[in-house]
Amino acid sequence: MGIVTRFINVIRAYTNSFLDKAEDPEKMLQQMLSDLETQKRQAKQRMTEALALQKRLERDTEKENQEAEKWEQKAILAVQNEKDELAKEALVRKKEHQRRGNEFEIQLEKHRNNAEVLKNGYQKMEDKIEEIKRKKGLLMAKQKQAEAQEKIYQTIEGIGDTSGTIETMDRIEEKVETMQSKAEAYQEISMDTEKESLERKFDELKGTPEDIETELLELKKRAALPSPDKNPESESDK
Repeated sequence: MGIVTRFINVIRAYTNSFLDKAEDPEKMLQQMLSDLETQKRQAKQRMTEALALQKRLERDTEKENQEAEKWEQKAILAVQNEKDELAKEALVRKKEHQRRGNEFEIQLEKHRNNAEVLKNGYQKMEDKIEEIKRKKGLLMAKQKQAEAQEKIYQTIEGIGDTSGTIETMDRIEEKVETMQSKAEAYQEISMDTEKESLERKFDELKGTPEDIETELLELKKRAALPSPDKNPESESDK
């Protein structure tokens, strides 16, 4: 399984887990990004190894080609000196290096294709991670907004159920009215008491000795007794 395929599978696995379990989106995205970063580091390591192998194959190919060229020059030198057998041996060595050079060239071409695939996959991986990071910020903002709206609606729903609130207010109003009635009653009793006390004081003022004297005179008249205002000496003078 290729590194890019595993990368895609990680995204799918977290997406399915999020939909199935309804976990915290922020934690899910953070964990997914952490795992994707691990995949990216592994992909980078493999890409580095692939590039290193490509460089080695290029050097080996170049070395074999240079050796083939060198033995060809030796064969030419042998022919120029009429050393046909030596020239043949040189040509055999040349063909051996050419064969190995061709094999390295074939391997190099295949490896270049693989390295290009890894490079493109790594770039796509980086782009995808950056896209997820950008979307994470947007998704987190939407999540916070949704949570705030949910709390507002819950509060509104609680306020909408006023049966308990009205009952409580009725009890409070009844309690206040009872307290007010008691206060008015205490005030009325206090005022009546003060009024009675004041009237009693005035009644005491009315009960003066003059009233008693008047009542005494009336009593004496009925008893045919002399008035206390008349002096006995004045009676004798008459």
